[in-house]
This record gives sequence, structure tokens and C-alpha cells, in this order.
Amino acid sequence: MMFLIDTINTVIQVFIIAYFPYYFLISNKEIDEQYGKKKFIITGISMFIVSFLSTYMYNNSNLTATLITILCLIIIWIVYISVYKKALVAYSIAYILIQLIAILVTSITWPLVNTIVHNNELSRLLGIYIPAILLEFVVIKSKDRIKPIYDYLSRSKNSLEIGFILIISMDFIICLSMMVNSWSYVISSNFLILLAVVFLVGICIYSNNIDNKYKEIDNLNKLLIDKNNELKKIKHDYGSQISYINGLYLMKQYDRLGEMLNDIIHGNNQILSNIKYITNRGSVISSVAESLDLGDIHLVIDEEYDSDLINMSSYDLHKILSNILSNAIDALDGNGLIIIKTYKLFNSVYICIKNNGPKIESSIIEDIFNKGFTTKDDKNNDHGYGLCIVNEIVSKNNGKLHVSSDEKYTEFKIVLLEQNDSI
Repeated sequence: MMFLIDTINTVIQVFIIAYFPYYFLISNKEIDEQYGKKKFIITGISMFIVSFLSTYMYNNSNLTATLITILCLIIIWIVYISVYKKALVAYSIAYILIQLIAILVTSITWPLVNTIVHNNELSRLLGIYIPAILLEFVVIKSKDRIKPIYDYLSRSKNSLEIGFILIISMDFIICLSMMVNSWSYVISSNFLILLAVVFLVGICIYSNNIDNKYKEIDNLNKLLIDKNNELKKIKHDYGSQISYINGLYLMKQYDRLGEMLNDIIHGNNQILSNIKYITNRGSVISSVAESLDLGDIHLVIDEEYDSDLINMSSYDLHKILSNILSNAIDALDGNGLIIIKTYKLFNSVYICIKNNGPKIESSIIEDIFNKGFTTKDDKNNDHGYGLCIVNEIVSKNNGKLHVSSDEKYTEFKIVLLEQNDSI
């Protein structure tokens, strides 16, 4: 009897955590309804098998809850690979509601029933399973009222992290409850304690990375504020100059008008310079930067370590910089930001070139240094050699070249030893 009731409860729970991603995604037209039904069926069957087998093997221990969670997350990721972030948010909402129901019935209704009914199986039936099943049907019926929570969380840039942290945190709460109430095995309890420590360390590292990104964004915001103030000054200056020119024209003082226009033309390079030097000027990097046609692209150069002291010929360094910067300019398509930064860390010198252009897809990021590889229209076979040359020069100088790319930035990082040693 209890096995049948437990199976029914498991089926309802699996239905909820499989149905919510399907229902929320098709409601927002993020997936096709017919296509979504197939995903819903596959997800439901897979999760039921996982739950049934895990419970059978580990007999409802705290290890069972963790194992089921991990496997269900993998199922969600595989089935909803194209929209897995939003599917995970929907799954996390359903999972948290189910676990809250479990905490509610085991902490309130079951102890109350247990004081009245002294039969263990009957008290579990009346105190746990029946209230849980009733509350689970309430959750299913309230899906449209729950959906705004999904809409809010899915719009967040950190929706994947939020969903994952909520799921794992709730899992640890359940496991801790099982350990306190002596429903768990010693070995699995120690294992979960270790996982909790790793999880907390991971959260700390993640928080530190977010803090670093905030600092970087803050520095960029300061640069943008400076640039905005500079543009305001330019607008004011040009407004005054245009008014003066108009006055000279109206008074037919054409000689003075010519002198004024000549002054403006010769002042443009200084007023409209797109290159900002923070620590150094006159180095190899600055000479390369000033030789490029930046258009409306802004370039910030921060040489904490003088690039002229780098253990590489200026010719090789010039080729590296010009090839990477040329690619960045093409990617930005005439508008954006490039940051060049050099610094020394321990015995290594770093040259970092970052731009806020489009993301390089992970499927091709390993191929961009291959000879002849290009994403451009290459009818004349004259593209696809720049980054290959860069890679060869860096390797020749016993250095390493790393590239990373996401929706915000693409960064090329060159690492060289200060001395003539191998990296």
C-alpha cells in the first residue's frame, strides 16, 4: 500500500518538475508547442526512471536526493539544450515548491498526526502523503499565478546561476534535515558535508569574480564619463566656432573666415583623438595604434609594463599587435571599444587586448589560429593568415597565446617570460 502511494506521489512530483519547463516555455512561445510536448514526455519518463531507480538503490537516503537532483539537471540540459537556461529556471521553481511541500508536511502535519495516530504507516499516509499530494495539485492548478516568478527570473542575466544556486541550496536544506532526524547514512552524510563545503567555496569564488567584473565595469564607466564630458566640450567649442564663422560670413570677412577654418582643421586631430593613454606614450604599442584607421572606435592604452622592455623584437611585437588590432577593428565594424593593457605578474609579462565586439562562437574559437581559417568572404584566398602569424610569432618567442570570448568581450592574452626562459 505504502509503495503504491509513494509511487503515485513520485509520479505527481515528476509531472510538476517536467511540466513547468514545458508550460512556461510554450506560454512565452520560446519553443513550439508540438515540439515541446515531445520534450515534456521525454523529460517526464527520464526523470521518473531516475527517481525510481535512485530510491530503489539508496532507499530514500540523503544521497538519493542529491543524486536525483544532479541527474535531473543533466536531463533538463540535454532535452532543452537550445533554451536550457530558461528551462533550468522553470525547473528550479517547480523543484523548490515540491521541496517546500516536503518540508511543510514533515515538519507540521506529520508530527501532529503522529501524536494522534500511533500506527507508523497510517501516520505517514495521513500526515505526509495525502497532504503532500493535495498541495501538489494546488501547485499544478496555480501554474499561471506562479508564471510571473519565472518571467522575472528568466529575464535576469544571471538566471542560470540563480536557478542552480536555488536548487543546490534547497537540496542541502533537505539533506541537513535528514541528517538531523537520523534518516541518513554516515558515509553519505560525510560526503554531503564535503559537497556543501565545496559549494560554499564555489559561491565565494563566484562572488569574487562578480566583484572583479563590477570593478572593471566601474572603470569603464569612468572612461565613458570622461569621454562624454569630452564630447560635451567639443560640442560647446564647435557651437561657438560655428557661430563665429557665421558672423564672419555675414560680415564678408572672408580672410578671417579662411584663417578660422584652417585653425579648426588643424585642431581636429587633437580634439577628436580616439586614443587615450593612461600610463605611457611613444612605445611600440602607441605607434601601432596611431597607424590604424579607428573610425569611431575608441582605444584605451594602459602600459603598466613598458612594452619597449618586452623580450621580443619590436618588429615581431608590431606584427602581433597590428594583426590582432586589425581583426578587432573589423569585428567592431567602425564603432566600439578596444583596451590594451600590459603588466607583469611574477616572472611573466602579459599583453591583453580586449574589445567589446561580437562573440567568437565556441565551436570555432580553437580554429581561428589555423592557417587559412576565416569567417570573412574569401574569394581571393587572402584572409585567414593574420592570427596564424600571431600564433607562430608568440610560439617562436617561447610565449603562450590565449583567447576568450563571450557576449560582452573578446580578449587575446599573450604571456611572455621577462627573461629568456621557456614558459
